[in-house]
Amino acid sequence: MQIIAAEWWESGSWWQFAITVVVSLTVGVLAAWAALRSTNPKRKLDWWVKSNTPLFDPPQGGAPLTVSLGPTQLNRPRVIELVIANQGRRDITADMFHGGAAIRFDFGLEVTILDSATTPAGSPLPSLDTWRRVTLSAASPGATGGIDIKPSLLRRKQVVTVTALVDGDEKPVRCTNFTLVDVAQGDGTPPGTARRTFLEGMAEAFVTLFPVRLSPRRRP
Repeated sequence: MQIIAAEWWESGSWWQFAITVVVSLTVGVLAAWAALRSTNPKRKLDWWVKSNTPLFDPPQGGAPLTVSLGPTQLNRPRVIELVIANQGRRDITADMFHGGAAIRFDFGLEVTILDSATTPAGSPLPSLDTWRRVTLSAASPGATGGIDIKPSLLRRKQVVTVTALVDGDEKPVRCTNFTLVDVAQGDGTPPGTARRTFLEGMAEAFVTLFPVRLSPRRRP
């Protein structure tokens, strides 16, 4: 028994297997760590549309429904929730807005801000404003607009939700002017994805090293 154990321990195939396991596990951990760091830099501003919902469904027949906002009547009102999140590990300060220019979001429609909120409690709300541009082109006449975030302090892990009202069909919200210096721009991924990416990388490395084979159970 001792001779067999010694031969197994001293065999080159066992050491080759051990080295392969260690190297593969190290590569898997480093890849997962790199993915986590790339999605969580020192300063990163992310944004995404939480909801884009019509205020009511168009009536089937009869008089059309309208909503009045001051002197303006809205025929197809929609409520949009835009989320802006500082997912980085440091604060974003007002002097990081290049030339004092605002971050601009284009809603494709005129916008009215209904509400804005921030978490965690006590975080200062950034300075928000709306903008409007009229297009006189014969191909696509009309007005467009959106929201500007003026130079403001955004604390680390702060999340700002802006609720806006528009009138028209659903259109994509775009960030058309990202003015922050030395701040990464996110891809619209909500918080929590970085942790999932890290865990998925670890799981992939584990499956690669220790594949599980399923075989049908044999009946006696």
